[in-house]
Amino acid sequence: MNDLKILVFLSDHWLVISSTATALLMTMVALTISHALTNVRTSQATVAWTVGLISLPIIALPLYWVLARNKFHGYREVIREVESRQRDSASNIQTELRTESYTRCTSQNSVIEQVADVMDTPLSVATDYDLLIDGKVFFKCLFAEIAKATEYVYLEFFIFRDDETGNQLAQCLIERARAGVRVRMIYDEVGCYRLSNSYLQRLTEAGVEVNPFNTRQGWFNRFQINFRNHRKLVVIDGKTAIVGGLNVGTEYLGSAENSSRWRDTGIKVTGPVTRKVQAIFAGDYFWAARETLPEANWTITDDPTSGLKQNSSEERNSICCATGPADLRPRASMMYCSLANSAKSRLWISTPYLVPDEASIIALHMAKARGVDVRLLIPDRADHLLVYLAGFHYESEFTEASIPVYRYHAGFMHQKCILVDDQLAMIGSTNLDNRSLHLNFEIMIGISDHEFISQVEVMLTEDFALASQQSAKKLRWWYERLGTAVARLTSPIL
Repeated sequence: MNDLKILVFLSDHWLVISSTATALLMTMVALTISHALTNVRTSQATVAWTVGLISLPIIALPLYWVLARNKFHGYREVIREVESRQRDSASNIQTELRTESYTRCTSQNSVIEQVADVMDTPLSVATDYDLLIDGKVFFKCLFAEIAKATEYVYLEFFIFRDDETGNQLAQCLIERARAGVRVRMIYDEVGCYRLSNSYLQRLTEAGVEVNPFNTRQGWFNRFQINFRNHRKLVVIDGKTAIVGGLNVGTEYLGSAENSSRWRDTGIKVTGPVTRKVQAIFAGDYFWAARETLPEANWTITDDPTSGLKQNSSEERNSICCATGPADLRPRASMMYCSLANSAKSRLWISTPYLVPDEASIIALHMAKARGVDVRLLIPDRADHLLVYLAGFHYESEFTEASIPVYRYHAGFMHQKCILVDDQLAMIGSTNLDNRSLHLNFEIMIGISDHEFISQVEVMLTEDFALASQQSAKKLRWWYERLGTAVARLTSPIL
């Protein structure tokens, strides 16, 4: 009977209800278009969203508020909040990671100095380093360094798996926590959506302080689900840091078979540059837990000549580039552009995803026009379908400009590595795609040292030998070409 009354009411008032709903929808669309006109990053994306909101408002409206945001709100405010309560902790972050904006702080005679000034970040020193090629070497180093910890262990990864490798890491952390070492861990909620609660509970019960990097903290931030903390970093006692492209899981070990091999790279560093990595973790931990790191040591150094080595014969100058959507400027894109603009003879880039923004594309074209040996190394098989399809468009564009794109065949190429001339090699988590450039929190470490650069050169030369140029792989079927065109349209959020 009640259902009948409801149906009668709706039929009698349908015109009023539908008119009111339509008016509300159009009002929301108008407000959203106004927001898009003043906030969307590019004019092309603004036009696309405006057309979508007008033509398909019911679909486009929720998508806009979830996907179109390119500024992460609240992060800088949390740092200021911490500063008001704990001035020393916040000051350490700023000292380690920032120089004054738009101010020349170096002589700019080298690539690393030019990047430092563009990124507004101070130069540092890597007392020592180890290049960690592939998962077996990476995890062996990771577990060994954690076992050495006597004071604290900080770690954050985009993905933790509850598998053999993930459980081996958990056991290492639990053992250290029970030994009285302070262990703090951050995980990305989206990246770890399949991680079991029992895994986290086991760590927590053993004394490991586990916190999600929850992008939706606060009422205003409830739609911030398109951002990711994509960083992979570990800090041991403030003395040693490990950074790279690998997440925690058995799949990242790969195998001897080419088809399942996971090709990735990390780096272990010691010395003053470790404090830079520690400062990045401190900022992320402030956001995730609203807590400072009282045990963190900001004065440790095992280098008696700590500070920037100005003598060209002492060449372990280092840079740590932390970027993310909380930045006031597009610093990840600026990093790539600065590296491309600084290159004089060589620019080799290894990235699993090739969906660059317009600024990066132009910078690569300009480097090629100056006669720089520009090469791009990408995987030949798909990891994320849309990103893979969009990459065909950019591969074709670069190939037409005589910028070779090599497809790696001996497994899945996941490393993020940049080699500039004989002056700088960078390794970390930043892909050459819009997501890393504008939507993810990322980290890269660069070292200006002849021995390290030679190691990276040998590594990349071997990788290129296992790859081939396919002259912009032809898409034979109409649905492949259509998929590539559609994927390219979504590239600002890939």
